[in-house]
Amino acid sequence: MSETLPVVVSIAAALALAVALERLAPHERAPASWLANAGLWAAATGLRALVFGGAEWQVARWTANARFGLLALGPAPLAAAVPATVLGLDLVSYLWHRANHRVRLLWRFHRVHHADPVVTASTSLRFHPGEILLSLPVRLAAIALLGAPLAGVVAFEAVFGAANALEHGNFDLPFRVERALDRALVTPALHRRHHSVSRVEHDANYGTIFAFWDLWLGSRCPGASTDRFPVGLPAGATGAPRALGAMLLEPFRAATR
Repeated sequence: MSETLPVVVSIAAALALAVALERLAPHERAPASWLANAGLWAAATGLRALVFGGAEWQVARWTANARFGLLALGPAPLAAAVPATVLGLDLVSYLWHRANHRVRLLWRFHRVHHADPVVTASTSLRFHPGEILLSLPVRLAAIALLGAPLAGVVAFEAVFGAANALEHGNFDLPFRVERALDRALVTPALHRRHHSVSRVEHDANYGTIFAFWDLWLGSRCPGASTDRFPVGLPAGATGAPRALGAMLLEPFRAATR
């Protein structure tokens, strides 16, 4: 519980900030699907807790006791190991997100997230339980191989969750602020481009915390708050389920890309 609390507080604060900014500087006037998206989040969170519990904390404790992983080779001081953990796990998240767009089975679950017809802070909660269950073993393996310390894993989960909430926000940033940030951090404008109906554009901008993975690995698609384009799934793909039951069943329906 002591490890989970700062993560929950960080995500809740980021969601509150995103909602406030959506009211102050909205990108577009559109209703958010809070009820259905929060229901999907509750289902995914409950199933994750049931299947994995606090596995990420347990793996981090094991790597420390066993002196296992890359960071144990040094060993790295905590002041270096924590940022290294955030960087390393965010890179793994980038690669996993990219795989979700390339592997047909993974896309069946991930497309539920992309099916939201309006990108708002509530979209950050819209992940199918199947996608969460498939992603956790990858993250646990990354924690072990990296030899990530517990403090580093907590920091990553807190920053990752906050970044996920903010980058889905339906708000615009001032031009100078946006340009100062978007080479290093994922802004709402960059991530909104990832939700474009255009396949070329939604198969880009896979980063969650750091924007330079896309820049360095050739998957960046520029985005600005002034850009206007349709979001969601492309024409001819499965429709955008709005009800909780439809979202849960969506991966098991036959669908086009």
